[in-house]
Amino acid sequence: MNYFSDMTRVTREATRAPLALTERVFDLGDFLRLLNRRRPLILGFVAASLLIAYLVLQWMTPIYTGTAELFLEKTQTNITDIKAVLTEAVDDPTGLSSEIEVLRSRGLADKVVDKLRLTEDPEFNKALLAPSPIERARQRVAALASAYVSEDFLVWIGLIQPDQLTPEEEQLAQQEKTVNAFLKRLSVFPKGESRVINVSFDSESPTKAAQIANAVADAYILDQLDQRYEATRRANEWLGSKLDDLRTKVARSDGAVESYRQRAGLIQGGQGSLLVSQQVTDLNSQLIIARTERAAAEARLSQVRQLVRAQGGADAARDVLSSPIVQALSAQETEVKRKLAELEQEYGERHPRLINVKAELRDVRAKLNAEVGKVVRTLENEVAVAQAREAALAQSLRQVEGRVSQANTASVQLRALEREANADKQLLELFLNRAEQINAQTDLAIHQSNARILSKATLPHAPSSPQKALMMAVILVASTLFVILAVLVIEFLHRGFRSGEQIEEMTGVRALGLIPAIKNSRRKGRQPELVLVKQPQSLFGEAVRSVYTSILFSQTQEPLKTILITSSYPKEGKTTLAVCLARMCALSGKRTVLVEADLRKPQVHRRISAPQGPGLVEYFLGEAELSQILHYDEVSGAYVIPCGKASVDASKLLDSPEMSRLLASLAAQFDLVLLDTPPIMAVADARILTPQVDGVVYAGRWAKTPREVVKLGLKTLGETTGHVVGAVLTMVDVEQHAQYGFGDSGYYHKGIKSYYVRG
Repeated sequence: MNYFSDMTRVTREATRAPLALTERVFDLGDFLRLLNRRRPLILGFVAASLLIAYLVLQWMTPIYTGTAELFLEKTQTNITDIKAVLTEAVDDPTGLSSEIEVLRSRGLADKVVDKLRLTEDPEFNKALLAPSPIERARQRVAALASAYVSEDFLVWIGLIQPDQLTPEEEQLAQQEKTVNAFLKRLSVFPKGESRVINVSFDSESPTKAAQIANAVADAYILDQLDQRYEATRRANEWLGSKLDDLRTKVARSDGAVESYRQRAGLIQGGQGSLLVSQQVTDLNSQLIIARTERAAAEARLSQVRQLVRAQGGADAARDVLSSPIVQALSAQETEVKRKLAELEQEYGERHPRLINVKAELRDVRAKLNAEVGKVVRTLENEVAVAQAREAALAQSLRQVEGRVSQANTASVQLRALEREANADKQLLELFLNRAEQINAQTDLAIHQSNARILSKATLPHAPSSPQKALMMAVILVASTLFVILAVLVIEFLHRGFRSGEQIEEMTGVRALGLIPAIKNSRRKGRQPELVLVKQPQSLFGEAVRSVYTSILFSQTQEPLKTILITSSYPKEGKTTLAVCLARMCALSGKRTVLVEADLRKPQVHRRISAPQGPGLVEYFLGEAELSQILHYDEVSGAYVIPCGKASVDASKLLDSPEMSRLLASLAAQFDLVLLDTPPIMAVADARILTPQVDGVVYAGRWAKTPREVVKLGLKTLGETTGHVVGAVLTMVDVEQHAQYGFGDSGYYHKGIKSYYVRG
């Protein structure tokens, strides 16, 4: 039965276009299929990573961490108002960071290293360890090289050390290296938002880890106390020096005041005022009193005179005079008047007693008047004395006021000197008070620290590193992510075609089909061209049949009788495809001839066990007729024209008119003429033959031939007048292709494998 009998009779008015394909998007399904395809690689890489990590972790020395906690007090003991003397509390993040840096400082590390004699510990002083194999090798190389090159060159490249250090320099270098190793193992950090500081130390020994962490905490507190003592000592020294300076300055300023006062005659009086000022005040007071007394005396004198001149004379004056004599005479006069009045009632005017009483009365009055005169004269004397005293006081006041004016001028400078002296005294008093406060609280200050150990480091029971479970988990996750990323990169960097969909999307050329690879194809009897003949209903045979069917559906109104098969590179399966198409068509009853047009590296005659000549070359040279170069394939019934003997210029032969006439003759005699040509990227033979055939089938190796190369090859063919029928992917790995999820992977679905004969 002719499988293609009906198809060859079908005519079409136009080429049937392939179905429109939407752009493929990489989705979750593609990602999972990718992981499944690369499962061996992923599992192997992860397993290898875990094994290496396990071996490294087993080889690593366990490290133990001891942690002590320090608490920084918020309150502070304020010794003086000078905050810079002794800083107590840490209330701000900057202060906390500063204390952390103190704990990390080299000075503190030096103290701990010296205290614990860590320079004698090989864990910290690597110079105490035996030379490593690398170090021994370096020493041997240096010893050998020293015989051929200069010592300076060996020092420059680092093979030998510079000149030997002195013992002191060597000790300092070891101390520095030990401190560096110490600081690398020391960790200081705050605990959350609190004022607690964690002091952690890593060591190969759990005992040393706890011991050194506690030693750092103790050294920090002792260092704080030392700093307080030193700060207090410096403060006392500074205050003592300042007090001496101030005392000298006060004595000098006081001397300047007194010296100026003496030169200016500014004698100090009571209550801190000048003596001349007090004299003015006293004279003013005395003058006022003198004027008052003078006015009073004048008033009394004037009143007495008026009374004496007035009617009643002394009788009236006696009432205002306070003289005891006048008062006694006034009383005597009153008594005599009483007697006179009594006698006048009893006796007549001539009575002796009455006359005696009247004479007594006249005598008393004479005495009274005389006494009043004395009083008047006394008052006049008092007035004169008061006036003289007032004049004297006024004169003295005028003299003193002149001196006050001079003193006021001099006191301006005096007050300036006194202010300066007072300022010096106040400053001296302030420093004396502060010195007393510091002396009173020095013992308290230097024995108190604003830090205390909240908890000492205890002996760690388990190593802090390496954390094997965590590290293995991290390695597992990291290796898995890395290999997945690597697989994704490999996948997206892979430039080969894996499906017909990709060919049609990226080149615009129709995909004719996929030819699966045959396992163990190098074994005898497993060659593709033999499998096709022995098992035509196998997966491979059906794939070849499907390709030819696609070629038939690509025919225009005129059937495709001459078809050229080419590829980009060698070993991409084009010759196998040509041989299999020829045998398949011949087995189906078509008269088929396969032309071995690859004159440079022919393979067709070997595949079908035909002689290499006579062939094309002999035909072109006129050494053989067409009938002589047609070799019959006993297996399939197809004809083969081999290449013949080696050609000097294959391109010239293929581009000759004889080649065109040969193809026309073959097309007239056979139903199908297939040409196996060299790769298009190697030579131009395929481009030369393309215009002379009805169609071109382009073969590309599945997942191997780069996409850009295929696109360039198709572009090269498109520049000719030939017709590219389509492209075929050869040597397809069926199992891997089924895992990609492309539409054409359905050809290899497990459910339809029963339709194929197992081959």
